Amino acid sequence: MTDAVLSANKRLFSLKKFDIIVATGFKEVHLSPLAENSKAAASASFRLLQIDLAYPDPLNQYLVADNALIHDLMNDKSSKYAYIVFQNLADGMTNGYINLLHILAKRDKDEYDDFQVQRLAGLLLTELLHQHRQKISQSRSNFPRKNVRHANRDAQSGAIMTYLTQKNGQVSLKEAAEYFGYQANYFSRLCRKLFATDFVHLRRNIRINLAEDQLLLTNKKLEEIADELGYQDLSSFSKAFAESTGFSPGKYRKKYGIKTSR
Repeated sequence: MTDAVLSANKRLFSLKKFDIIVATGFKEVHLSPLAENSKAAASASFRLLQIDLAYPDPLNQYLVADNALIHDLMNDKSSKYAYIVFQNLADGMTNGYINLLHILAKRDKDEYDDFQVQRLAGLLLTELLHQHRQKISQSRSNFPRKNVRHANRDAQSGAIMTYLTQKNGQVSLKEAAEYFGYQANYFSRLCRKLFATDFVHLRRNIRINLAEDQLLLTNKKLEEIADELGYQDLSSFSKAFAESTGFSPGKYRKKYGIKTSR
């Protein structure tokens, strides 16, 4: 397996080795290697599986074990795309299910193959949910839920991260609290409970994650990235980025980035 770039819905997503992205609503999907030269690209290894799941509406535990994140994702009726990124999945069980699904995808399907695909897909999703709080990259996922007041911890944290990411981390505590229907003081305590950090540092981490993707996937000027993410100037952006990653933005791009069209 290798690092890759996924293109869907006119957006680019960076996926690292052993990452899995589970998505609904994606269109015009294309997966390509994140390689610096043609030789590395030729030896790249990754897989793209498209599965039409047959499941009850609304989804219950018939297909996937009980977990709000997956159930919200598959029950979403907004017609918008949503996705969850699972990371560092080097375990044999996950790869075993993917290998079997890959084999079935190559065959001429009959009703028995369809049955196997449905069950294996459910087992794969269920396997991903084991220790999911350590596996899910909340800052790189897009969760469908907005109403978090009566949601469980996973759905709450996912929805908050999605909102802050969509805002490029440029939103005040008061604005975020009002969006979710909370008082600012309560929302501040909720963020600390969910993410083990305060709102200011949560917002900063999101901006750094977004900056990494911009440096990795685009040829935008550093000044342009700094401006889009709300930094006062290039100097403040460079300082914050270096403190978080150990690299200056320029060195990070040189080491990990690829040349793409803007």
